[in-house]
Amino acid sequence: MQEPLNIEEIVRRTGLEESLLRFYESEYPDEFPKKILRGGTLFFDPASILIFRDIHERHQSGEKKKPGQTERYARVIAVTSGKGGVGKTNIALNLAIELQHQGKMSVVLDADLGLANVHLLSGITPRHSLMDLIQNKTDIADLIEAGPEGIGVVAGGNGILAMADSHRHDRYRIIESLVELEKAADIILVDTGAGMGQGVRDFLIAADEIIFVITPDITSLADAYGLLKALHKERMEARPIHLVVNMVQTLKQAANVSVRFTSCAREFLGREINNAGYILRDNTVSLATARQTPYTVYRPMSRVSKNTRSVAQHLLKEEIPSKPGNSAFSRYMNLIRGHNQMNPPKRKSA
Repeated sequence: MQEPLNIEEIVRRTGLEESLLRFYESEYPDEFPKKILRGGTLFFDPASILIFRDIHERHQSGEKKKPGQTERYARVIAVTSGKGGVGKTNIALNLAIELQHQGKMSVVLDADLGLANVHLLSGITPRHSLMDLIQNKTDIADLIEAGPEGIGVVAGGNGILAMADSHRHDRYRIIESLVELEKAADIILVDTGAGMGQGVRDFLIAADEIIFVITPDITSLADAYGLLKALHKERMEARPIHLVVNMVQTLKQAANVSVRFTSCAREFLGREINNAGYILRDNTVSLATARQTPYTVYRPMSRVSKNTRSVAQHLLKEEIPSKPGNSAFSRYMNLIRGHNQMNPPKRKSA
């Protein structure tokens, strides 16, 4: 039996750049054999060499897909909270890193209107934002920054949730680019920002899944439930909703908070909430933030990192097969278009 290969060996044997190999791997996951786990590291099956070469030849000839093959879109998970200050952005970033460690090509999309700061927690200086995309200064490939541990980071995502008020051309340009992003990644974690604005609600309704981040604070519980109730009133279709209880002091406290939220959702809204896990309060978070380093990178064996790893594992266990042609960003565009048709802009009077 041939020995499994690391990415460096694949690069050497195929003569292709690593970034191109990673793109082919994310674009055509069903064509590759499962990776081999050894010593905590994932290796390629030797058969992958021929597959990479075949895909590259198809791309060179313009035949990007096999006959009958349908488009595959990333799993888009919206991370929300109902209120600020609950650690939502930190969780989105570090979850992406843990999912990346599990072999899923992950991207964090910063869509926080008021506090777009994923890049700060990542320790990177973004070259572009979505506004550059609108102004035709760049395309989506250049917009994705190389983040910690190989994840992708799209900074300055405030353009997404402001699309309802932007020009139609701008909306289409952003959406088309984000749909392309869906084809290149396995999982996209969207930091939607706190609050109950229409833009936030529309995107939560369009996303494949939602993660509610709450803390034991009573206002956090109330605001998160209020947002869930607002989504329910808009007849959000059944989709996985996960709960992560952050900043808890004990396991008992985490369990109590989780039961209160999930019980209310079940009894009064008829919604089932998946308990994705808890994250214990840990000064590792503040220390890592001061160093502009994700806490799972700063102290991978700290309790907050282990808790986040458990949440990532829960999400992977709950993964459902993606539906061909099912794009979350396209659904979002349809929602925005519907609102604009119902509420056309008023003409200014003389």
